[in-house]
Amino acid sequence: IPQISYASTAPELSDPGRYEFFSRVVPPDSYQAQAMVAVVRALGWSYVSTLASEGNYGESGVEAFVHSSREAGGLCIAQSIKIPREPRPGEFAKVIGRLMETSTARGVVLFANEDDIRRVLEAATLANLSGHFSWVGSDSWGSKMAPVQGLEDAAHGAITILPKRASVPGFDEYFTSRSLENNRRNLWFHEFWEDDFNCRL
Repeated sequence: IPQISYASTAPELSDPGRYEFFSRVVPPDSYQAQAMVAVVRALGWSYVSTLASEGNYGESGVEAFVHSSREAGGLCIAQSIKIPREPRPGEFAKVIGRLMETSTARGVVLFANEDDIRRVLEAATLANLSGHFSWVGSDSWGSKMAPVQGLEDAAHGAITILPKRASVPGFDEYFTSRSLENNRRNLWFHEFWEDDFNCRL
């Protein structure tokens, strides 16, 4: 079944041998990792830690970042910390404690989900370390407010990555004006219509 994704960034999805019918309109995390390495180098940092949510997104992202940093040279990874998929109480305080073991690595590269980002920032605040770390966050943080709301001091100065987005003139107007009368070429539109309006055609 051919699939087109607007948000799937896992690098392995680029393998045409395994995912012959898959395409995406967003770059894989490997490109994002290269951009993050470029940001870290432009800031003049040479010693950083990485923090990843357990799972494909976080671990693959950090792996790509480490690989790109080796290729670029001049960047040392102090430590790579993984946040468990189901963190126990106190887990995020431990994460901050581990980051403080290499406290001179104040730059932290994050490939983590929104909830984990928020809980890391909360733990930094509770440890009275707001402003100690400089965060470089992946697209899961991007321009979202949810991870930082109420934790602005801990997130202050963070740099986050987001794939380039642009509005297509007229698209919203076109898309929202579709109806059963003017959208006969889409074979599945009637199914959507029935589901969305809870009716039977």
